[in-house]
Amino acid sequence: MDKEQILNDIVKHLNVVNKGVFKADDYSDNKVEELNDIKNMLESRKQISAIEQSAIIEELSKLRK
Repeated sequence: MDKEQILNDIVKHLNVVNKGVFKADDYSDNKVEELNDIKNMLESRKQISAIEQSAIIEELSKLRK
């Protein structure tokens, strides 16, 4: 799975309004595994609290180039 699809799945699970913040070009190719780990964690959860959502978005911002 490519990083664009992974990011689309993450955005969908987080119900992010401003999807433009999560552009695949902003993430290095060597971060795909970490992005996939976040996606898998989100898929395993039924609900994400607001605090967890903020923490995940903060982590994603740290992974950007």
